[in-house]
Amino acid sequence: MKLRSLRLRLLLLAAATLVATLMVAGASLVFIFERHLERRIEQELHVRLAELEGAVAITDDGRPGVTRVLSDPRYDKPYGGSYWQISDGATPIERSRSLWEDQLPFGAPATVGPDADAFEITGPQDSTLYVLQRDITLESGANPRRYRLAVALDHAEIEELGASFRNDVAVALGVIAAVLLIGAWFQASFGLRPLHTMRRELIAIRSGAAMRLRGSFPEEVTPLVADLNLLLDRQEDMVARARKHAGDLAHGLKTPLTILTGEARRLDGAGLHLSAQTLREQVDLMRDHVERELARARTHGVTVAGGTLTDVAQTAERLVGLMKRMPRGDAITWELRLDPGTRLFMDPADFGEVVGNVLDNARKWAHSHVAITAMLSGEQAVIAVEDDGPGIEPGAAQRILERGEQVHYDGQGSGLGMAIAGDVLAEYDAKLSIAQAHPTGCIVSFTIRAMTVTVDDVPLSGPAGASRRVKR
Repeated sequence: MKLRSLRLRLLLLAAATLVATLMVAGASLVFIFERHLERRIEQELHVRLAELEGAVAITDDGRPGVTRVLSDPRYDKPYGGSYWQISDGATPIERSRSLWEDQLPFGAPATVGPDADAFEITGPQDSTLYVLQRDITLESGANPRRYRLAVALDHAEIEELGASFRNDVAVALGVIAAVLLIGAWFQASFGLRPLHTMRRELIAIRSGAAMRLRGSFPEEVTPLVADLNLLLDRQEDMVARARKHAGDLAHGLKTPLTILTGEARRLDGAGLHLSAQTLREQVDLMRDHVERELARARTHGVTVAGGTLTDVAQTAERLVGLMKRMPRGDAITWELRLDPGTRLFMDPADFGEVVGNVLDNARKWAHSHVAITAMLSGEQAVIAVEDDGPGIEPGAAQRILERGEQVHYDGQGSGLGMAIAGDVLAEYDAKLSIAQAHPTGCIVSFTIRAMTVTVDDVPLSGPAGASRRVKR
């Protein structure tokens, strides 16, 4: 996907949103988990402190001590992570074996009492401890004394649980992110599918396979499709009117040109030969312009031809029949190497304009033979006309396609035919190719989009070269 792709933009936006959302969700889950875990640890410390308080009593030597075994075996393991201590003020009196040579607390709590909260201190071996302590009063004879009880748990256990939870959350959120990104990709693809359909339809219109945007589109895209079809209607109407006006103008000039030709003859008869020659040259030049504009006005082009198909074989046979009735046409052997099933995506009139001019050019210069071939290659057909005439000079191929240019100046034609053929093909994004044939002669060819049909399955009706519409 390109950087300017709408799908890529949507996916990047979705990915950024997902990452930000999942990061916030992950951080929130970890925070909530740690808060609940700390509360659970604090509850555990209250239970342990209550157990320690119930086990403390004044012993025979008058000192407070633990009169029964506490439930957590880690109290007896040095630095086992679970600790208790009995203090008289800041002086420890009794402590769990797990404290070994250390004592609790190393910092005084903010509050002491039944509702005291747990707090953190630095414990043995630089460990972080959660500590809960409470002051109690024990009676020893007639002198009651206050003592401080403290229980503690190593914070490392909480950190291990938190790290494990964070890893699990990261894996779960990664899986969720992957699923959501895949869903976003499908969502973007499905949401943008109408635009891809519209693009295919526009390509079909540009290539001539369709005339208008077809199919059903979502409600949001339907107005755009309707506007595009209206634009195409307007463009087609404008092109049609422009062609009509060009044709009317060209036809309108024919009468004045005929009058000017007669005037040139009158001047010639009056002895004004130089003026007559100048007038004839200008009339011929204007007539060339008129003929070329008439040819352009008759050209439909790929966008107007739409899905029209032209039968190559029938149209070529009709044109050869016309060539045979022209000077020297019956003295030439015309060879047609054409598949009856070959169909061109080209208007029959445009195809006749191109091939007719090329055949007429071949008729003028061929010695005795002209061959017409159509070679299919995939969805393209190469139409070639080969004659056995004198051929062309090196570098003269481009000059032949220019208006009024001829390679052999012998008075045969005006030099417009090949230029007109090139103009018509330009409407189909195609062009004429002119090359020297071997051992002698010339090959004129062009490539156009085509297809093959089964003649038995697709009968043609109407005159030769008639067209029919097909659906892609």
